[in-house]
Amino acid sequence: MPWLKFNLLVLSFYASVNTIFACIYFAIGTQHLTNIEGTTEWEKFLDAFFFSAQSLTTVGYGRVAPVGIPASAIAAVESLAGLLGFALATGLLYGRFSRPRAKIVRSKNMIMAPYKEGVGLMFRIANGRKTQLIDVEVLVTLSRIEIENGKEIRRFYPLELERGRIAMFPMAWTIVHPVSEGSPLYAKTQHDFEKEDMEILVSFKAYDDTFSNQVHTRLSYKSNDLVWGAKFVMMFEQQEDGSTVHYLNKISDFDRVELPGMLKIVKQV
Repeated sequence: MPWLKFNLLVLSFYASVNTIFACIYFAIGTQHLTNIEGTTEWEKFLDAFFFSAQSLTTVGYGRVAPVGIPASAIAAVESLAGLLGFALATGLLYGRFSRPRAKIVRSKNMIMAPYKEGVGLMFRIANGRKTQLIDVEVLVTLSRIEIENGKEIRRFYPLELERGRIAMFPMAWTIVHPVSEGSPLYAKTQHDFEKEDMEILVSFKAYDDTFSNQVHTRLSYKSNDLVWGAKFVMMFEQQEDGSTVHYLNKISDFDRVELPGMLKIVKQV
């Protein structure tokens, strides 16, 4: 869950619980709460709401206090609910901070590029954090629509990669699927990709050396993310002092090239 949504959820839960208990205090009568200074019904409700907030958080400033068994019983239940609720919220917050996550930077597009004697489907990924990822594994799956007995059925096919596992992940990694005769993409055109609603699903798994835990990421590319006849440009540069500068902002950059032989594809407009 995104941080903004998580924070809004916690605040909404906090406001809702206080509103519910404020309504209960108001229903039994604010005369059961001491030092209520409100003169109108709305002001009395606000006093009950802020007393509820103090009871829920177990702050208890002391100006307003419950009088009688009903109000005291409700305040006791609310205090217990507050302790359990904040313990749960703290656990969720700690879990968000402590759980390792992979921040994988990927190329905006996948490309169909010259590869050896034929072509290959390629995309690039890089580690967006300073943590060291080791024993990295990538699995790529093709999802497409097929017609069987007059019905559309979505099928999934694993794509064989030039290299699906590396020991370390210090720089960008170009994932390559050779489009050979045994590939589900063999002899497919850009029109086929769109007609069959093809999608490339990517599963990334690695071991985070900093947190001593595994991290996972899932990515996907649709047919409109595929660029025919392209080649990724170099995204790192060797300095005079021997160091290497890695330009993550160039991970999606490519140059147009011609595909070999019969595999040349004319870009459709």
